Amino acid sequence: MKILDVGCGGGLLTEPGGSLFITTINKTQLSYALGIVFAEQIAGIVPKGTHTWEKFVSPEKLESILESNGLSVQTVAGMLYNPFSGYWHWIENTSLNYAAHAVKHPHPGPAELVFEGEADVPAKASTNPGVREEPKE
Repeated sequence: MKILDVGCGGGLLTEPGGSLFITTINKTQLSYALGIVFAEQIAGIVPKGTHTWEKFVSPEKLESILESNGLSVQTVAGMLYNPFSGYWHWIENTSLNYAAHAVKHPHPGPAELVFEGEADVPAKASTNPGVREEPKE
């Protein structure tokens, strides 16, 4: 899975603190039974072939994917659809559907970068961006 930056005007996920919201289906036996067998084949709530269970993703796997793409998961909440009312409801259980909110990690600025063994060495400003000048003793 590749995380794409699709924010309006660009930069949503490239900006530190940018948010990403994802709703998806968990990869469980319950999601297979209800999402594919019941919703597609028995009740016909969605057309047959709408879901591919092999592409479903667990919250843990999603968190791993997001973290490897520079995001930090803030919240994961379960969702339940009521086909009789047509409404979604928030629930604690994530075994079927869930939503996740992740935030782009801030990029450390040049003043925040610390190289191994240099934590106690003060840096002077440089006219060349990204270059640290060591104090002369």
